[in-house]
Amino acid sequence: MRHAILCKISRILAIVACCAVPAASVLADDNGTGRVTVSGISAGGYAAVQAHVALSSTISGAAAVAGGPYHCAEGSIIHALGRCISGSALDAAPLVEAARAAADAGTIDPIESLSNARVWLFHGQADPIVDEAVTGALRDFYAAFLPEQAIALVEDIPATHGWPTRDQGVACGEMGGDYINACDYDAAGELLQHLYGPLNPPTTAREDGLQVLDQAAIVPDGGNFAASGFAYVPKDCIDNTGECRLHLAFHGCRQGNQFIEDRFARMSGLNEWAESNRMIVLYPQVSKSLMNPQGCWDWWGYTGADYDQRSGRQIAGIAALIEAWSE
Repeated sequence: MRHAILCKISRILAIVACCAVPAASVLADDNGTGRVTVSGISAGGYAAVQAHVALSSTISGAAAVAGGPYHCAEGSIIHALGRCISGSALDAAPLVEAARAAADAGTIDPIESLSNARVWLFHGQADPIVDEAVTGALRDFYAAFLPEQAIALVEDIPATHGWPTRDQGVACGEMGGDYINACDYDAAGELLQHLYGPLNPPTTAREDGLQVLDQAAIVPDGGNFAASGFAYVPKDCIDNTGECRLHLAFHGCRQGNQFIEDRFARMSGLNEWAESNRMIVLYPQVSKSLMNPQGCWDWWGYTGADYDQRSGRQIAGIAALIEAWSE
């Protein structure tokens, strides 16, 4: 890879060795929005929200497809498989207060950092897994911190539980496979333009633009990260990664490289927008394990009680990836 990752490893490991990642300033983009944003589908949507809230001084915006509010599971797999999917008795108010308390305790970034953020939320009309009430609770959570115009909610696309694209994947209402659905809807373009503002039209993604990302050299141990992930690097960013926008996209359960290889990274639609807009896209990967047989991001606590705080192994790993690609 042509980015200078190896020369940064010792500094990065020093930062994450104690697993507590200090807050940083949001890196400004040319149009005044933040440089670093995140997105995700299902468990990856929860991961995107967690990373955004915990690292809001660094991450300026988040997009969640079939995701839910921060701290929804409260460390309980019962909550995760219950109210955080069905939406039954899911109230955003206590979760808002939990985020405020975590910020006051210093375990996540200052809650005031969220005030300038932008979020994009999607719920497919035909989603049989995650109820619309869950997305509604996520909207209500963010509404406690963001102005109304900063929150986009899309719920009029007849999509099932999957990542909607213009023409990639199976039929829009067909669930399963790679969880990528051709819905004649460009979710990648819609979310990126909401998070960053107007962008250049997408162009063809370069075949060699998608690279293997050596996660093992960057992220701390214990976060269930795979040894490698993927990174799409536009031609204009090869020699100046720190000057380009940075977007991290989190796969859903059964959607990591152990299950579908690099198909989410190639078919999401993000790379085409990235190539024409000087935007690097990272596709971090987590592995399946005894505690995580479906290869999901941790949004209920299988990596530890601090899973959605800065000290959490996956949050610390995400912070390390951002740091590595910010110079």
